[in-house]
Amino acid sequence: MQQNVKFEYRNIVKNPLSVEELNDLAKLGGVLVQSLLNKRSKTYKELGKELEDSNELAVANFLAVNPKAIIRPLVVRNNELVIGFKAEEKYS
Repeated sequence: MQQNVKFEYRNIVKNPLSVEELNDLAKLGGVLVQSLLNKRSKTYKELGKELEDSNELAVANFLAVNPKAIIRPLVVRNNELVIGFKAEEKYS
């Protein structure tokens, strides 16, 4: 069954999220910006290990400059944020 769903795609590697956008997404999901960090990514392993004990602003700044370290996909629908592919990672 195919449904016509309108969506807006954004390639966050080519068009990175700003610090403000990252903070807004985290608020929408009721999570910390730290939750948007993909700790299995090559970028994180090479550059971001010191972020473990960092504040939210430092993590947001890192992700704004290193978008490949963001968990993907990030889907916003009806004021709900879905992070990654696992259903249990759905926040509203």
